[in-house]
Order: sequence, then structure tokens, then C-alpha cells
Amino acid sequence: MSLLVAEVVWPGADGDPVDEIASRLGISPDMVVDWQLIRRSVDGRRRPPRWLANYLVTLRAGEAAVLAAGFHGVRKTTERDHNRFSVEDPPEAHRRAWDRSCRPIVVGAGPAGIFAALRLAEAGAPAILLERGDAVAGRHHAVRDFWRHGRLNSESNVVYGEGGAGAFSDGKIYTRRRDGDLGWIFRRLVLAGADPDILAEGYAHLGTDKIREILPRLRKRMIDLGVEPRFNTRVDGLIVEDGVAVGVRLADGAGLRGGPVIVATGHSARDTWAWMLDAGAAAEARPIHIGARIEHPQKLIDRGRYGQARGEFPPASYRLRSKPSDARAAHTFCMCPGGTVVPASNHQGRVVVNGMSYSKRAAPLANSAVIVAVEVADYDGSDALAGVRFQDAIEAKAFALAGENFGAPAQRVEDFLNDRPSTVLPKTSYILGTQPVELNRVLPPFIIDGMKAAIRQFERAVPGFSGPEGVIIAPETRTTAPLRFLRDDTMTSTTIKGLMPIGEGAGYAGGIISAALEGYRAAMVLVERFSPVED
Repeated sequence: MSLLVAEVVWPGADGDPVDEIASRLGISPDMVVDWQLIRRSVDGRRRPPRWLANYLVTLRAGEAAVLAAGFHGVRKTTERDHNRFSVEDPPEAHRRAWDRSCRPIVVGAGPAGIFAALRLAEAGAPAILLERGDAVAGRHHAVRDFWRHGRLNSESNVVYGEGGAGAFSDGKIYTRRRDGDLGWIFRRLVLAGADPDILAEGYAHLGTDKIREILPRLRKRMIDLGVEPRFNTRVDGLIVEDGVAVGVRLADGAGLRGGPVIVATGHSARDTWAWMLDAGAAAEARPIHIGARIEHPQKLIDRGRYGQARGEFPPASYRLRSKPSDARAAHTFCMCPGGTVVPASNHQGRVVVNGMSYSKRAAPLANSAVIVAVEVADYDGSDALAGVRFQDAIEAKAFALAGENFGAPAQRVEDFLNDRPSTVLPKTSYILGTQPVELNRVLPPFIIDGMKAAIRQFERAVPGFSGPEGVIIAPETRTTAPLRFLRDDTMTSTTIKGLMPIGEGAGYAGGIISAALEGYRAAMVLVERFSPVED
């Protein structure tokens, strides 16, 4: 028997934790036979802050006495605990023979599409993977051109292309678990070059620079297994025969037959939603969250969270939620320590902002979205695309008010809270420039009120949050898809057989890992549905 032991002081990457583990358990160090780090994180609530770790611990004897002592955070381990962090699991072990008449089509090479195609390929059913944007290297050049010169490529940009929107973000892969289906995803990331530390980091992230290195390796693995990726290939329609999706129509007019068709596009593929609806896929409007990015000096966040200068600790972060009595609730989203606020538009004449950071999170500023709940009743209409129109109106207004050059409306936090214009803005990380605009001209009153109430509350958790060093850059409208395609328990459209809408764009995910998990599970549905045949 072994134990899971939480809240042990972490001795550092090169340190031996045996003495700390023994002290935590009240036993002699020589009773500790083996240990395995399974999670580490900074406890910023303590003064001074400290690194804490969780371990799987094997003892020579005395487990029963330790458990009987009732230590907080100590329990008997399960088989799942022991399987959580292994990087073993060679893909070949899962290959099966498939009926060659089944050639899945995956639309979209974001996290959901990539991990759907990879899992299918490992099972012996290599898909055709269609992506309207470029592979990550070419996509990087298009994004850099946009960020430097404001020249938007509407087909390959921050949203469209290999890796999806997550390729130009902080690359957060936060989750409390690393086992089961999630373990499969984390192991594939490590095998593709991600730092193995992500298996134990409590708040793991990849960083935009590392994502650009991982994606080509995932692609090579898929190609080696027979996947056919086609970049710069936009899908403009679905081929449906007798109520069954049997292929897709491409932008060049060609038809591509195959199936099932997994549509794994992201939260901004508005034209994809249109052709899915035209084909008869059932969908409904759903609530979303909208607001803006708030940016502060990273040193201010460090002092607010650690109570001191950062020193040896990583750049501090926060996750905050408001509970106002007279306004809608709001929360922070996609916090980027040591990051930048980036232009994230994929449509001409629209301004959208997002947050990004590199793996070292070394930039001097920190940002997060402060977003407010938007209900379906707030939309002008209740049809499936009502939320799209709501988002679009805000984005178009922001573009016009900030000069029609992809600059972003911005306001000092103190001015925002006191309903006064900002005459001069501090230097921000937003590369295409900000323009002083009163944000109540961009965002609806209920969003403004919710943000104000939240920022005032967040001041208690992070001193200086509402102070003179903060600036708000708007709008953050694309936190998730404003509609959801209806599915049955096999992740298949309720109205079109053979069509599987998955991931953020289908309204079922909200980040890199949740989207990847959607892809994995869709693939597993097909693995179980199609009986293998003998070679």
C-alpha cells in the first residue's frame, strides 16, 4: 500500500523531499521507500509564499498508523493515482484494423480536430484533416504581418490555422487531473516535446513559442499514421444524402466524400455555422460572457498576490469572481502573467482582443479578461445566430471608434470607474495601438456595470487592481461560441446522421484541454461504433 500525501514543502527540482515527507507524516525518514511528485504549485496565501507539492509515497510499514492519525491531505492511493503521470503508453498498442470504407473527415485543425484525428489514426482509421488556415509556420508569418502592419489575412490568422486560437495564447492547460482521457492528451503533448513538468505543474501552461514547436511534431506523428492534412482548404458546405452527412464541399467547388464528418472548428467560424445550419443541423443560441482585457504591471500583481517582490517564484496570477448585489456577476478569464494583449480579429472591420504569453512569461505586464454574463434574453432575437449578431455589433463599433485600423478602444481603470474620459493612456502591450475611448460607447450598460462592480471587488484580492496603473482594452467578445449544435449521446447531430459537431465551435468546450478532450472522445465514439475487421 502507498499513500497520497498533499501539502509537503517542495525542496526544489534538485532537492530530496524525503525529510519533508517524513516530517509531514510524523515518521522516520528511513521508512520512506519511494516517492513520486504528482503536483506542485505556489501557495501565495501564505506569508511568505512557498512551494507546496503532492506526492505518491511508498512506506516500509506503518501506513495504517499514518491513516489512523487522520492527517489532513493524506489518504490511501488508488490504481488511478499510480497511472496518472506515466508518459508510457505507446500509440501502437491501441491500433486496430478498420473497415477501409470508413475514411473520417475532420474539419478544423485546432485542439479538438488534431486530437480527434490523432486518436483515430492510432486506432487504424486515418482521417482527412481539413484546415482553412495555414500550417503553423506560414500562419505565424501571417499573424506577424497583421500585428506589425494591420494587414489581416481573413483565412490564416490568430483564429484560423493549425493549432486554432490556442496557438496564439498563453497555452494554459490547467486541470486538476492527468489521468484517464486527460492523461492520454497530456502524454501526447509530452511525447511531442512539451516539458514533462506539465504532468505535475498545478497551473501548467505551454506558451505560444512552445506550441509552435509541438504542433509540427503532432502533425508528423499523424502523417506517419496515415492522416492526410490539407491546409489552406476551406470547407463551404456539407454533402447530405437521405439525412446522412457523406462528405463536404470545398471552397474551390470540389466535393470530398467520406465520413463520419467531424466538424471541429473554433469559436469564431461564423461562416461554418451558417453552412451547418443551411444543411439542417439543429442548433440553439446559448449564453456567453463579454467584457474587456485589464492590464497591470506584473510587479503590481506579484506584490498583490505574494505580499512581496516575486523573487524565486513564477510571475503571479489570479482567478477572481465577483458576487455583486446590484450588478451581474463577472469573473476573470485567461489570465496571462508576463503577457501581452493581442489583436485577435479574423473579420475585416472588427476589433477583438485576447491575451497571450510566451513560455517564460517574462514580459513586464500582466493581463486578463474581465467578463460579464450575457444571457440569451439580451440578444436581439432568439434564433441560433442571435448571439453572433450581438458580438458582431460590439466588434464593429470598437473598430469604428478606435480609428478603423485595428487599434483598440481603451480607458484607464480609474477613469472607467469614475465615468470620465481618459485624455492620455499609459503605454500598453497592444501592438496595433490603443485609442482613448469611453468604453460605455463600446459595451452595453449591463456589461459596464458588471465590470465596474467586479473590479472594485477584485481590489480586495489584489491591491492596486482598481488603481492608477491599470488600463482596460476592449472588447473581449470571443470567450466561447454563442450557439450550441444539438447532439445525441454519441456526439452526433440530432438532425443529420454522420455529422459530429465538437469542440468550442459547437458550443461544448472552453479552452485547449476541454477542446482536445472533445476530439478524443469523439474519436473513441467511432472506435467503439465501427467494429474492427481482421486484416
